[in-house]
Amino acid sequence: MSSQVTDLHAVLQWYLPWHKARVMFISAFILSLLKVMTVNLTKIANGLNGGVEKRSNYRRIQRFLALFEVDYLLMAELMVHLLPPHRQWQVTLDRTTWQFGGFTINILLVGLVYQGVAFPLFWTLLDKKGNSNTAERIALIERVLTVLPAPRIQALIGDREFIGQQWFSWLKQHHIPFAIRIRENAQVPSTTHRTQAIRRRFDDLPIQHQRILRKPRRIYGHHLYIGALRLADEYVIVVSFQPGSWALEVYRKRWGIECLFAAFKSRGFDFETTHLNQRERIEKLIALLAIAFAWAFLVGLWLAQHKPLKIKKHGRKEQSLFRYGADHLQYMLLNLEAQREAFEQCVWLLMIPSIAYRN
Repeated sequence: MSSQVTDLHAVLQWYLPWHKARVMFISAFILSLLKVMTVNLTKIANGLNGGVEKRSNYRRIQRFLALFEVDYLLMAELMVHLLPPHRQWQVTLDRTTWQFGGFTINILLVGLVYQGVAFPLFWTLLDKKGNSNTAERIALIERVLTVLPAPRIQALIGDREFIGQQWFSWLKQHHIPFAIRIRENAQVPSTTHRTQAIRRRFDDLPIQHQRILRKPRRIYGHHLYIGALRLADEYVIVVSFQPGSWALEVYRKRWGIECLFAAFKSRGFDFETTHLNQRERIEKLIALLAIAFAWAFLVGLWLAQHKPLKIKKHGRKEQSLFRYGADHLQYMLLNLEAQREAFEQCVWLLMIPSIAYRN
């Protein structure tokens, strides 16, 4: 194994007290992934270990994904450790899905929002097409509570899929605040004792304006506070047990999980090109992507302290912190002879992530 694999292994072994050979493999896989920036296993195998045949590397990857039992609780604890020690976190829940031939890849994932992106915490592969149900969501959030007790959750953020009386009851019972978008046609009582679509309460709202209903309304079997932002062609209507504009403000952070999915897919690791069609193996692959993503983000954040990203005319940075760090790691790994010291600094960020959060 190369010295770079050994360096990364020394750090990851501290977080993941598994068999040395397994952590050594994970280290080699992550470095190869960052070199090729694709989940294509053949390409990752090409960069895994130049001292053996390519087919041996590929078989090694397949054995890991098929046989190794990943402790996802340890993986979640690693993600939390790599983030600043916040007292409370915004937790975002979402789903991404695509087809590989006749196989549906349907991922339900929950992450912690930081600096406009979600760090993956727990995930599950649904064995169906379409939306998650209440039992699947509860099972995932119960896993979150093992590493992040309810008092440390400032808000659970979700889109229109994550609604329902039983679901809201469970969140209330477990003292988990939420800001969840609802459908425009959700029914609420009207002054004539009939029901009407909730969007009717905001018909006179100008575009790009928002309104918070002062009193809670009964919706999905609960009395919830409701706020709405009107866009050009739709309403963003958010409910919560908390009064005021809190829910609408928090809901804006939901975009962080879309940024994570983009980093996993088209703007990063090209996840949609995977040819895996076993759910357990895909879940293990996500664990490896999560480590690579978090490391790249830390490197990008640290780089931005010394060489800030340019701001374009539309007001956004020229690239994401994840991409900034991923490009830097890839450059170093492809030019190791000249970049040895810089690479060691980046590995050190994983051991002491607080370095990346200093102003």
